[in-house]
Amino acid sequence: MKRSAVLFQSTPGARLNPVKGCYTALALFLPLVVLGLLGHVAFGGQVMFGALLTAFGNVGPFSRMQAKSLLMIAVGGAFMTALGRLIGGLWWVEGIEIFLVVLLSGLLAAFGQAIAGVGSLLTIIFVLSLSTRAGPATAWSSAVGFLLGGASLLVFALVFARLQAGHRIPENEAHSRIRPALNTLTTRLTWTSPLFRFSVLRALGAAVASGIGWVLSGPYPYWAALTVIICARPQKRASMVLILQNIVATLLGAVLADLTIALVQSDLVRGLLAIPVTFLAFTVKELNYVLHLFFLTNLILLVASIGHADHAFIAWRVLAILIGSGIVLVITALNQAWLVKNEAVPEVS
Repeated sequence: MKRSAVLFQSTPGARLNPVKGCYTALALFLPLVVLGLLGHVAFGGQVMFGALLTAFGNVGPFSRMQAKSLLMIAVGGAFMTALGRLIGGLWWVEGIEIFLVVLLSGLLAAFGQAIAGVGSLLTIIFVLSLSTRAGPATAWSSAVGFLLGGASLLVFALVFARLQAGHRIPENEAHSRIRPALNTLTTRLTWTSPLFRFSVLRALGAAVASGIGWVLSGPYPYWAALTVIICARPQKRASMVLILQNIVATLLGAVLADLTIALVQSDLVRGLLAIPVTFLAFTVKELNYVLHLFFLTNLILLVASIGHADHAFIAWRVLAILIGSGIVLVITALNQAWLVKNEAVPEVS
């Protein structure tokens, strides 16, 4: 009962947000349709990708600070997209690159959860860009596409926020910024620091996951690495909850996607079905994480199925989440063992 309560409990104070679901679906699919009609389907897909990844950073009520955060993700995501395609290469080189980027994003937790969240999202964008085998020739077009997609999401969010509020965008809520002193940052960059130790373990886990993906020759080799980045947390309970939620939501979403793909043979109909799925995914985003991930998994697999006759990528999605979850368990065990040995408490959540 406790496990099912963890899975399906709603976030306190959160509600369904159909407005966010509506403008997110518009930001994803309207540019894709328009560019598709103009004969630029591939570029439309890149714009859609930018809007989707930027939408992950759209958390809570829309405000001026939220607008700045989305703009930062759109610009930073465009840069990381170009960087990933420019420096991608041999699998072991990319493994080192993933290790370094994940390590740096983990250390951003010293500046607070908001900055750490943006850093993790940009890291995910970088890893996804590495997994795209289009090469350096597509770096700049992909970056422009991502930027346009992020800008599209931001514009729709601004318009709907004004219509919903009936007046100007709400000001930022009062908050205090925690700026750690230089000596505090220095102490957190030593091997005895819980933050640094955990960040190294997480980065190693992501690199190992990417290597396993390459060895198994999966259609999306870095999905397991993304699981490590998303689920690994300094606290044991937080990691275990995220692992359980991601496994259950991914399995259910994959089953539904498999049934849908088997029953619906038309790529056009699958694309149309992805629109209401997007609406549902971002309507429940802040209310329930498992429901959000369930619809999101279904969305990703539906879009990935367009132009593919087999279902191998669905099985790989499930295998990747299990591989990544297993690595997160190892990271958690090693981190907890070190914390117990040194009687330390994690510095950040």
